[in-house]
Amino acid sequence: MPLFRRKADVPAPVRETVWPPFPTPAPDLGTSRSMAAHREFLLGLIEPLMPFGVALVDAVGLQVSESIHAESPVPGFDAAAVDGYAVRAVDVRGATPRTPVRLPVDGQVWAGDDPLPAMTSRLIRAGQGLPIGADTVVATAITDGGAATVTISATALRGQNVSDEGSDIEEGALLVEKGTVLTPSLVAVLAASGIDKVIIRPRPRVVVIAIGSELAAPGRALGTGEKFDADSNLLAAAAKALGAEVWRVGVVRDDAAEVRQLLADQQIRADLIVVSGGLTNGPDSVVGTAIHELGPYDIAEVALEPGGWQGFGILGDDEVPVIMVPGEPVSAFVAFEAFVRPAILQLMGAEPVLPETYVAKAAMGMPSTPGVLELRRGLATENAAGLVVSLVGAAHAPLLVSELPQANALVLLDPDTDFVAAGDEVNIWLLDG
Repeated sequence: MPLFRRKADVPAPVRETVWPPFPTPAPDLGTSRSMAAHREFLLGLIEPLMPFGVALVDAVGLQVSESIHAESPVPGFDAAAVDGYAVRAVDVRGATPRTPVRLPVDGQVWAGDDPLPAMTSRLIRAGQGLPIGADTVVATAITDGGAATVTISATALRGQNVSDEGSDIEEGALLVEKGTVLTPSLVAVLAASGIDKVIIRPRPRVVVIAIGSELAAPGRALGTGEKFDADSNLLAAAAKALGAEVWRVGVVRDDAAEVRQLLADQQIRADLIVVSGGLTNGPDSVVGTAIHELGPYDIAEVALEPGGWQGFGILGDDEVPVIMVPGEPVSAFVAFEAFVRPAILQLMGAEPVLPETYVAKAAMGMPSTPGVLELRRGLATENAAGLVVSLVGAAHAPLLVSELPQANALVLLDPDTDFVAAGDEVNIWLLDG
């Protein structure tokens, strides 16, 4: 598969093509596919975006694609560490308040100055390079601040108030390691070293679509049998928080022709399309019917609760990946953490792609459904003994969107588990924020 690339903004015709299917994993957890197998399958068909050089400010929040070393020292010369007077240490030896040393001031230090004559001083600001001949900076505080002649009332030792060449950053020093997320402070380090661009992979362009004739856009009045679209808003916000450029197309009816045309139109500007809703594995599957003319796809039952049905496809000659998730906010949220987040990170060339798993003690009894991996919302806290986690919401109760903000973790209840007792160890994923 070629690397995904930026595409020209031209219309994408829908063509009547029978696309060859791609190999899909066989069920590995009873009659279903495990979460790990489905995630490995889709990540195996998604390649990182091509890296290129961008200005430092535009790269903030992204991972750097190469290690960067200093090509020159910082500072690149011996520089004043304070405001004061550049002098030769030998010329102010023995200065005290009772026996001060008076030196003429021959002006202000400028780049490319003439050497400093003996028994002479020169005004200098912090950060300016010492003129040839000077080896010390006398701080203004121990002088009378004179402009034509300065009175110095304390001895200054050689090298005092001087930042040596390379004392901040040595030539060849590692400034940023590959994979580091660029922060404003790192921008300062790179800029100080004379670097104006870094190689990064671009922010993936993610298009989010919600399918459902019963869905209505927030902000307008609901009709009979309608509900507001939380799915696409949640998925778009989560992708944006991860650093992607996001377009939330909004709601499309349960009409395969409309969905097909929308997918064909949106693939032009997308590196990834995320679709919620319209997902079943039968002849009435709206998204399956819509996508089959645009590229190969797979819809499978994944042994995951919530969010048992999951889909993946590749659209057109530009091979735009499409991740299909259930049309219900909590299920879509779980699917984002399990599948969409790793896909976006892979497009960004980020490491690690997979969520880090932590071990916590169960603060309460946790019933589980055997045969499926349950990703339950949890509240993790830390005490002297380590991480402790409790569940948010009752087991097997209706999935409530209002409970999502209460969770800061997902609890992984294994398929071979029917109950986790209080005090037992359990695996969790910590959620951003």
